[in-house]
Amino acid sequence: MQDQTNSVLRDARQIAGSPENYLDDTTLFTTAWAAMKAARGQGFDPARLRAAHLIDRPEPAPEPTDQTLARVGARVRSLIAEKNITVPRRDAA
Repeated sequence: MQDQTNSVLRDARQIAGSPENYLDDTTLFTTAWAAMKAARGQGFDPARLRAAHLIDRPEPAPEPTDQTLARVGARVRSLIAEKNITVPRRDAA
């Protein structure tokens, strides 16, 4: 019985520790949270659970600045060439 309880708590800690992996089924996170609270002898009201990851999905990681600058620069240079715009300095775009 103790091994089963430890297994449940281990799984609950894993779920609560990485909620981003369980965004599609928030009941898993809520159940894991409830199991951890019960193990401590504490009560739990799921209506009061207000974690940001349950409301909004995290944004994707931003593109590195060097890649953004290279992409934007290439696009600007292609537009300049396409529209035959004369640029006073070569490093302007």
